[in-house]
Amino acid sequence: MTDRLSAEQWSEYWRKGTITTFHGRFGQNYDGKVRDYWHGILNRLPTKASIVDLATGNGAIALIAAQHGRRNEREYEITAVDYAKIDPQSLFSSTEFAEDLRTIRFLSNTSIESTGLPADAYDLATSQFGLEYADADAVVAEFARLLKRSNAVFAAMIHHADSAIVRQAREGVDQILACEKSGLHAAIRDLLGRLDKLAARGKDAADDERAKELRTAINRVLAGLNQWGRQFGDPSQIVYYIENSMATFNPRVSGGMSLVDRLALLRQVAAETEAYKQRMRDLTSAALDDAAIVHLVGQIRRAGFEIEIDRPFVFEGTHFCHVISAAR
Repeated sequence: MTDRLSAEQWSEYWRKGTITTFHGRFGQNYDGKVRDYWHGILNRLPTKASIVDLATGNGAIALIAAQHGRRNEREYEITAVDYAKIDPQSLFSSTEFAEDLRTIRFLSNTSIESTGLPADAYDLATSQFGLEYADADAVVAEFARLLKRSNAVFAAMIHHADSAIVRQAREGVDQILACEKSGLHAAIRDLLGRLDKLAARGKDAADDERAKELRTAINRVLAGLNQWGRQFGDPSQIVYYIENSMATFNPRVSGGMSLVDRLALLRQVAAETEAYKQRMRDLTSAALDDAAIVHLVGQIRRAGFEIEIDRPFVFEGTHFCHVISAAR
């Protein structure tokens, strides 16, 4: 496996307080057809049921299960496992999620290939965009061990190599690479340094030829990035990079800041885009193609399960992911 993020890198990401790995559309957890899919799985369980969520992140699917149980007067015992260091109960303690999160047992720094949880103990094992980041064969063996010998279900949503999510991830990486190669940050640093020197000497930057040259260079880079971004249906990474980088000149953002602080803002933009690039490379590297899906389904069958669902999942008109559910 290549381009995999470490447990500490994922821990840092989850500490930022997102319930899913999506921003905006699923900022308050999965909804619509995605949530409906999980509700359908949960509706199959007995009134009292044990659930284990593998690669839980900040507990998106575990939370859906807890909310479903409360609203439908069901007694779910939910365990949520992730190899990162997570603490959703503290992170979301002042949100609407707090009550339901308190009912979930979270296990941090725990491999989903070897959870250490009791065997033959769970009615349902779930995984939302998690199994594919691990050794899939080992995860199959583990959830087969965890689930009860009869009337038990495994269900997962998995990144597919041809899905809209993966295509968007590849485009995001391409956009960031273009931003990094553009030289925008070097040009901004040069201009910020020049403006700081002029201010220290009490000189007007509008009359300084070097400052004018540097502004022209920045505008040329911006024009090139904006032109290149037009090839994308969603150039959001380029927009983010430009807007947040140029905020170092915006009085409403950086007014009164020292040169050191403005440069720190610029480094923060670079760090955020680098982290996003690494996550997207991780995602595209983890995504399973058709051959890998066939292999995974075969492994699940060999573990004693009957495959119930094995198909692309379409959400809002796009190939969102691949879904698999199996029972024994």
